[in-house]
Amino acid sequence: MASYSEYMKSRKEKDLAFFFGETKKMTNKYFSFKRVVDDDNIIIITNNIKTIKGSFVMMVDNNKVIYLKDWQVRPIHNYGADINAYAVKLNRKYWKVYTFKSDFEDMAFEKEETFDDLMAVAIEQDEENMPVALGHMG
Repeated sequence: MASYSEYMKSRKEKDLAFFFGETKKMTNKYFSFKRVVDDDNIIIITNNIKTIKGSFVMMVDNNKVIYLKDWQVRPIHNYGADINAYAVKLNRKYWKVYTFKSDFEDMAFEKEETFDDLMAVAIEQDEENMPVALGHMG
């Protein structure tokens, strides 16, 4: 019978593989991953995440959001780059924008972001390939 710590390590590895796909371990804590999975699936790192009535949303305009499921969002960080953000899995086929009556006060967008705009961001992030670790910094 495996110990509890071995079980938890196995669980963490399975969760990483489910969310990020193939990862490359950089240190015990940090890893890198491919942001562009295919033409319809990407994983981006962003701070445009809010919680509204217990649900994660990603803001794409001053009053527009994409509702996300819990399994589409993971808190991540990079201590060296001073990044505290979220990794978000997005799929072109399930891209549905919801409009709120009023603008969000803490964000300002020049134009509405589309899936293709975020695909370009994912490509840039892939080129940079910054390693990240799960969880937010304290």
